[in-house]
Amino acid sequence: MPPNMHWAVVLILSWITVGLAGLIWTFKQASFVKKIDPSSKAVALLVLTLLGVFAQIALAFMAMGFRSASAATAIAGIVIILNLVIIVAGLAAIFSMRSSIQRYYNTVEPIGLRLSGVMTFFFAVLYFQYHFSRIAEWKKTGRLS
Repeated sequence: MPPNMHWAVVLILSWITVGLAGLIWTFKQASFVKKIDPSSKAVALLVLTLLGVFAQIALAFMAMGFRSASAATAIAGIVIILNLVIIVAGLAAIFSMRSSIQRYYNTVEPIGLRLSGVMTFFFAVLYFQYHFSRIAEWKKTGRLS
């Protein structure tokens, strides 16, 4: 059974917790995807993304302690590289999840699921949750809304 919470609740909780609930929910969704597709690398890619964010925070604190411009410039270069790693790993994670979800719900449990690439890019967690809620309702009632 996929994670079953209305997407609007996920959104509101994310707002209230300044994104923490959304982050936790993303890992919950990725864990579910790992159950339906054991070859999924989404959790590992999300961990890499999170580690990149923590590294940026650590570098920001380090940069505050430096007085030289060259050290600050070096840290800025590292931060730019980390930004690229975070963006690429994050996008790879969500599109990996999208691929696994579509494959599973079109072969193992064929419901004809189609996930938009644009919606996945802009609203990944909420978009997946909308479909997970629909699938959970289908599993309970036999009707796909």
